[in-house]
Amino acid sequence: DRFVILLTAEEGRLAARVPGARRLQSRLAALLPLTRCSVELKESRGNYLVSGLAVRPRSSGSSHLQNFLARTQASELLLALLSDGEPVPEIFEAFSALLHRTTCTPRDVLAFTFRVLALLGVLPETTHHLFAPLTPEERSFVLASMHGTSVDEKISCARLQHLCARLVQEHSTRPLRSADVAAACTVI
Repeated sequence: DRFVILLTAEEGRLAARVPGARRLQSRLAALLPLTRCSVELKESRGNYLVSGLAVRPRSSGSSHLQNFLARTQASELLLALLSDGEPVPEIFEAFSALLHRTTCTPRDVLAFTFRVLALLGVLPETTHHLFAPLTPEERSFVLASMHGTSVDEKISCARLQHLCARLVQEHSTRPLRSADVAAACTVI
């Protein structure tokens, strides 16, 4: 068996068991990390069980290592910030869009993080003192990210990443590690 954490538009985050998923002949073996698909769920003794795939998983874009690392960061963020059984359809759609981008950069993850924090209602107003040191371009990036619109590709994100990490740390249930792993992989 394999245990998975699913993000659904209707139920939010939930854990499920996928029986026999590790067997090569299993029809459920196609359920891979960071893919969007439709699954059939059954509830068994208060737990969810994946009983079938209604729609085959769609590829999450390029298989390039940097794309995978960026998508993993977004996934870890959701695991740390979302609680089981609390649906947030806008976050589901934002994550789905991120997964299906041809390329996924650290800047995309940064914009996604600001969007998630805004949707959860934990991102302070841009007039808050935390945003005081930001340039107008950086503020514009934050505002565009909050609303899910395209962002300016010309700014340096170092200060924004530091601010974002601080905000996530205040609201996450555990420390995030994927950013450190991604940084270590880009150095090699």
